[in-house]
Amino acid sequence: MNTTNGKIAEHSKQKIADALLRVMEQYTFKEITVTQLAQESQLSRKTFYRLFQDKESVLSYLFEKIYIECLSEIKSKELTHYWDIVQCYFDFWGSRPELLTLLNRSGLLPALFEGAYKYSGEIFMQVRSQQTITEFSVPLPYLLAYSMGGIHSMLIKWAESGMEIPSNELISKLRAAFKSEEI
Repeated sequence: MNTTNGKIAEHSKQKIADALLRVMEQYTFKEITVTQLAQESQLSRKTFYRLFQDKESVLSYLFEKIYIECLSEIKSKELTHYWDIVQCYFDFWGSRPELLTLLNRSGLLPALFEGAYKYSGEIFMQVRSQQTITEFSVPLPYLLAYSMGGIHSMLIKWAESGMEIPSNELISKLRAAFKSEEI
């Protein structure tokens, strides 16, 4: 089986995704054209369209790689508690402030929610027993949407504030606030 073409295609996809991030340093996502991405990646428009349908599919590719990387980090730490996972998620983004700022500046952080929700079930299965998963199978999609919506809204607010509060301090304050009867 010839895997060379697959490796070349994947390399070219990554070059285009990297080009998207570089171009986003000067332009918003809406302003970017396929021609700019092809030029910045030093690939032809023909190659671009062989690999991607449009610039939105490049963004989807980029987001998918981010989700997989974040999920891998969560899994590698074998976390079993909700707030530990939230901390890991914020640490993940805190170690990528330029990317978070870039996505925020282009108004793309809300678009991250869909993929984050997609992977939330996999994380839930990692930290909860099969019995719990079965017991809550009907409301689980709603619980995950509620949880991920809150976490993602916090991420957006954190990015908008320039990540001025260190992630560990933010999560610590949130944990305390949720325990408080005053709030």
